[in-house]
Amino acid sequence: RNYDDIQDSWASLESIIDYYGNNQDAIIPNAGPGHWNDPDMLIIGNFGLSYEQSKTQMALWAIMAAPLMMSVDLRTIRPEFKAILQNRKIIAVDQDPLGIQGRRIYKHKGIEIWSRPITPIYQTYYSYAIAFVNRRTDGTPSDVAVTLRELGLISPTGYRVEDLYEEVDYGVLSPQTKIKVKVNPSGVVILRADVQPERYSKRPYNPIFYRYPN
Repeated sequence: RNYDDIQDSWASLESIIDYYGNNQDAIIPNAGPGHWNDPDMLIIGNFGLSYEQSKTQMALWAIMAAPLMMSVDLRTIRPEFKAILQNRKIIAVDQDPLGIQGRRIYKHKGIEIWSRPITPIYQTYYSYAIAFVNRRTDGTPSDVAVTLRELGLISPTGYRVEDLYEEVDYGVLSPQTKIKVKVNPSGVVILRADVQPERYSKRPYNPIFYRYPN
């Protein structure tokens, strides 16, 4: 543990997110298999977070390679919050065997992008989990558009990209592909980009794809 105790509120969660982003260069080297930074327990399913905010905590805790300790009463948890806690694909990101803690790679006008290197690895190229976070409170979703290359995904063989909450597979995309996501206020879109072996490098790719929330 390296920061304040979490309280059952979005403000408390935001302060922890800010601490980890602002101090990442100092604390990330301390993380790895057998020794983890702990941003404190999950408050998903309690009273202080909305559905979107709960998704944000689960996604960012996975990016930060955090211990996933629940604090909710399992006798009364609502199904939508239970589904967040049981999202196997996000849990797999959190428990990736490389044990590399992710970091905030972009922050501007309330939009943040967080990235974590994960398995599989091909040659010198990692796969990645990418979280787009909307910290704005202006009441409307925000569009974020960026190429894979701008996110640091540069393998010429491409990446198979999947939305881990919506369970949408966007196929194999090249580093030049521009992705566009629409992120709800205080919400998140988390993608997994698995680097592809050489045999997939000649596949055609869709030059742009869109993801919109339901």
